[in-house]
Amino acid sequence: MSVLRPLDKLPSLNTATILLVGTEDALLQQLADSMLKEDCASELKVHLAKSLPLPSSVNRPRIDLIVFVVNLHSKYSLQNTEESLHHVDASFFLGKVCFLATGGGRLS
Repeated sequence: MSVLRPLDKLPSLNTATILLVGTEDALLQQLADSMLKEDCASELKVHLAKSLPLPSSVNRPRIDLIVFVVNLHSKYSLQNTEESLHHVDASFFLGKVCFLATGGGRLS
């Protein structure tokens, strides 16, 4: 298990790798499918994770963007995101991390 750093690996030519992190598998998969359907000049790769840290792997590609998906109606979702942030290097937060809040339109 290791901290994710933006410059750990060399970039792949014309390839972007996005990591979606969240507790709701179906929502992450739906978001990934929608992203992959879009026409793009570069190759897009999307990986899903429930939480960080990721297992150490030599074969893991360089991560270009981390998207934390937070359900506004789930305390566990927010807690999971907070715990995962400890495993992201501070330099990732210079334009390589975003937060996507879900569940805002639902009544509780």
